[in-house]
Amino acid sequence: MDRLAAHVIATAALTVTLATVPVLFADASHAATTSATAAPQVQSTAAQTGRAGQVGQTPVTVTVPERPRLLFSGGPCADVHQVGPTAHEIYDGMVSFSVKEFYSPACHDFYGYSFAWLQFRKLHVRYDVGMAVYDATHDSIDGARTYIGGAGGPDYWSAPVAAAKGTCYQAEGHYFYYPPNSPYGFVEGDTLSPKVCD
Repeated sequence: MDRLAAHVIATAALTVTLATVPVLFADASHAATTSATAAPQVQSTAAQTGRAGQVGQTPVTVTVPERPRLLFSGGPCADVHQVGPTAHEIYDGMVSFSVKEFYSPACHDFYGYSFAWLQFRKLHVRYDVGMAVYDATHDSIDGARTYIGGAGGPDYWSAPVAAAKGTCYQAEGHYFYYPPNSPYGFVEGDTLSPKVCD
């Protein structure tokens, strides 16, 4: 399958996801939380290893390494930095969103990021955002997150995507705008940042 066909299929899948996600899930109070707490202690006993019943066995405590600290609950790791240049989504002749790709050396993850510009937000046009990381090497969209009605903005992050050697990535923003004067009910946009290879 060529790159264009794969991108069309992946965009269609993201479009279906955006169109079918219930509004309930866009509410931040329903989002799963991730805590950057201290490393948990795990007890390993003979019963867990299948040698239950042997006398004189001592439980062993194993410390699980802590995942690097997050910027905010459900967000990227704190050491993220932008990689590659910024792309821009255009709506009605103006820049509506910045689209950037970020990388975390500590977590070894890529993230797609989008920011709604103030000039666009002042238009009060309802919009939905889908953020992801496009794997240009394998023609796949990874780490997709959907924000219905602009919930959670003006900053929008994809889920983390583990970096793989020899793979090229791009941040992908997929946008649905719902202006009152649209003959079809919505306007759609798709913007990719320039490729960054690991």
